[in-house]
Amino acid sequence: MLDVQTAANAVMFTQYIAAFLATMWCARCLGLRTAGALLAAIVYVYGWFPARASLDWAILGGLYLPLALGGVAAFWQTRRPRDAVIFSLAIGMQLLGGHYQIAFLTWLLVAAYSGWLWLRPQVKFEPVELSRVRNRSAIALAGAFVLGVGLGSAQLLPTWELKGRSQRAQVGGEHDPAYGHIPPIYLSQVVAPWFWYDPGIDLDAALARLTWLSAPAATNRVEAHLYFGQVPWYLAVGAAIASWRRRQWDRETRFWWGVALFGVIYATGWLLPVLRFVPGFNFFRGPGRAGLLTTLAIAMIAGGGLDRLRLKVSRRWLLPITATLIIATIVDLWWLPRSVTYAVMLPQTPIQMRDQSSLRERLLAKSQPVRLYSPGANFPTVMGVSAVPVYLGLGPEEYFDPALAYPAAEPDDFHTYTPERVAWLRQAGVTHILSFELLERRGWPVELEWAGIDPMLNFGWARFREPIYLYRLDGATGLVVWEGADSSATAVIQSLGNHSVAVLAESSSGGRLVLKELAYPGWEVMVDGQPAKSIIVSGMFRGVDLPPGSHRVDWSYRPRSVYWGFCLSGVAAVLLGLGSLALARRPLV
Repeated sequence: MLDVQTAANAVMFTQYIAAFLATMWCARCLGLRTAGALLAAIVYVYGWFPARASLDWAILGGLYLPLALGGVAAFWQTRRPRDAVIFSLAIGMQLLGGHYQIAFLTWLLVAAYSGWLWLRPQVKFEPVELSRVRNRSAIALAGAFVLGVGLGSAQLLPTWELKGRSQRAQVGGEHDPAYGHIPPIYLSQVVAPWFWYDPGIDLDAALARLTWLSAPAATNRVEAHLYFGQVPWYLAVGAAIASWRRRQWDRETRFWWGVALFGVIYATGWLLPVLRFVPGFNFFRGPGRAGLLTTLAIAMIAGGGLDRLRLKVSRRWLLPITATLIIATIVDLWWLPRSVTYAVMLPQTPIQMRDQSSLRERLLAKSQPVRLYSPGANFPTVMGVSAVPVYLGLGPEEYFDPALAYPAAEPDDFHTYTPERVAWLRQAGVTHILSFELLERRGWPVELEWAGIDPMLNFGWARFREPIYLYRLDGATGLVVWEGADSSATAVIQSLGNHSVAVLAESSSGGRLVLKELAYPGWEVMVDGQPAKSIIVSGMFRGVDLPPGSHRVDWSYRPRSVYWGFCLSGVAAVLLGLGSLALARRPLV
């Protein structure tokens, strides 16, 4: 078994290889020769994804886009069932990854490409039978798409449920679809990357100053990154100029320039005043991610340009020129955009130090689960404990509701003390505070439990030899409390897992037992082995009313959306498998 960091590296390495091979196959299906397909794969995979190495969903979703497109292109040419199956599997696997923005872009692209092929007659005067074949092909692909969505239902249905209860249910507040756009002036990075990619420039600050024609929202250097390499860009432009001079624009090239133009315009955020009211477009942030479509389009055009160039070169110079252009592209994409990414390569990572964390050992040894108030968003949770505040790209609305959220303070500093903050922490079940400084001088009602250097946390926060302080919050009630019970009432968490919680509670008068965990659909409660009514307490916590005496209370997660999703995925898998076997030896249409 691999350790978690090695496993993560192996998975990402495998995904890059898979994306590269899928793009080469897609390019070949679209008519490119080997050299052009190789260049297209380099541009698509290494032009867009390395800058987004800190976003694990990028390459995970991106490898299925060319696979789905290649399946569509191959099916229109051959009508073979296996190509429709590849398309269906690509759609399903992309959805099972759980990150839907690239899936949405994939749907847009394959719909546009399929519609373009369906509307385009194969010959000027198309026979009726050929027209019927095109119609049946479109229907077959639509069926394959539906089965692909069915395959992804195990992930899609629970996410759809979360979407309706998340901060993205409504545009505004915490959810601004324009966040992560590409300022129009910054598109000059395509032809002048050296001006922008200088490591000495604070690129995020520079982007914040580019307000001319920009969307009224924030962005950052990763979301706004769009670069194909100099050789591919000028191959694409040169091919376009040559076609214009000959007045021989082939249909495929026109289609890809249309895709590239749409991707760029959408990436700037200019279309959002209209599209933000269209389902799908209003759900996602980061319009700059539509640059993925532009990158793929330029990759295909550049690959075609290289193939045409090779036809004009003598055999003697064919290999040297091809190798020079491809190697120059590799060096370009490796060298120039290196300062864009937020990811940093390290010989050792914080997660590899987890077993050496003395603070983790201390917290896990406590008789009852703890909840931390800590800087670093989700980072402290790798110790195996709960922590607030949380960072979620898509999260339940309760975590973002101003009436329920952690109170702001002036100055807006993690260590700033206010009575309202302390009251909120106690209400949220926080038991301990991790701090970068001594809190007593700020007035916090706390008791110091530990101070020192933790191998994992200090490494992750780059604090080196600066100490970290662990405080116990005075008056903390913990994750489970009684409401309305006698003062002698007790409640002890016997087990706390991802899908179940067991509590032993005792009271002579009875009352309401409250578990300071989110009351999300699917959580059911049983008291002494019998179903009981679950109550939402304080707008977000789980509660149950108990009679006097000793009781065992069990909360278990049994989400209907997950069960129905698995059922639909299973049905789709069976139908796809049976259909593949039945049609394996003959064309689908």
